Amino acid sequence: MNRINISLTILVSLFFLYACKPEKKDTENKKNTGSENIIPKEQNILNLTIEKPNKDKYFWGDKINITAEITGGFNEDTVILSVNDKDIALLTKNNASFVWNTQNAHTGQNIIEIELTRDKQRYRKQKVIILFSDVKPEEFTYKIKNIYKHDVNAYTQGLFYHNGYLYEATGLKGESTVRKVKLETGEVVQSFAIPKDVFGEGITLYDNKIIQLSWEAGRGFVYDFNTFKRLNEFLYSGEGWGLCTDGRHLFMTNGSPEVKVLEPQTFSVVNTFEVYDNEGPVKYLNELEYINGSIYANIYQYEKIVKFDPKTGKVIAYIDLSHILPMNDYKTDTDVLNGIAYDKENDRIFVTGKKWPKLFEIELIKK
Repeated sequence: MNRINISLTILVSLFFLYACKPEKKDTENKKNTGSENIIPKEQNILNLTIEKPNKDKYFWGDKINITAEITGGFNEDTVILSVNDKDIALLTKNNASFVWNTQNAHTGQNIIEIELTRDKQRYRKQKVIILFSDVKPEEFTYKIKNIYKHDVNAYTQGLFYHNGYLYEATGLKGESTVRKVKLETGEVVQSFAIPKDVFGEGITLYDNKIIQLSWEAGRGFVYDFNTFKRLNEFLYSGEGWGLCTDGRHLFMTNGSPEVKVLEPQTFSVVNTFEVYDNEGPVKYLNELEYINGSIYANIYQYEKIVKFDPKTGKVIAYIDLSHILPMNDYKTDTDVLNGIAYDKENDRIFVTGKKWPKLFEIELIKK
């Protein structure tokens, strides 16, 4: 083969090589969504305007005007308006604004988003607004009605009451247990240890099963209520702190103002909200108890319980439990208030703490 033929052969081979080479995807700026791509921020033709509040912040119950604009005009476009991933309105050139009634929302962060598809390109614009509670919380103190013995070695992480017994989860790696406790004496009548590498956290009773969280392991456990036999294990992201149920969903805390709402069969997150009063978020939400439509939560490191509405996230009341454990009961390893249980049949509330020698039945007294 002569030099000219060799050169032609090389050129033809190179042509076919590059012609058949797959096109490199721009993975940094475009997200593949089938036939549509989300446009980079600097090329976005959408603009989202949210009416400023009359006060210095938004409050639950406010009606807020939201407006979408398109550079160059709407033409025949339709813009989808969503709040917290739920579509609530379609905006057009003849009706480009929507009045959002925040009574349908929750306190804390709410994600407002508009979306437009034009010429097989998808545009999005998003803003976050924070809703504060529109009510000032009530203030309660307490009256001690009864005092019961509590295992001073129990590092209480979760607590509930059922049919005359307390069910308690204790923490610390290598020491975490789930136990059945006789209320009147504090005697542990049934107990088992969870894996030694797991720091046990909150528990609740659902569908004749005990469901438990762990702190940093991202592992949850399901046990048979009667035998304590482990039936299942599930995974979740982030930390697990407190857990309770309203009979339909599970409510889970992670030490922040956030509450995750879980579907109890699959443990998937179906909703999240943040607990706010009229001044700001309530941080360090810990052990939980569902009582007559409200959730009561320990606030970690504080001798205080917050009562909030699980439908809106609004704080209803604060319960001051200062000095409930006498100073002469404190030892070097006595830790913080943690643990709320409710006897629905007899309308009794019980509270205790980590390595406390006592458990208290209390009555709430309005200040």
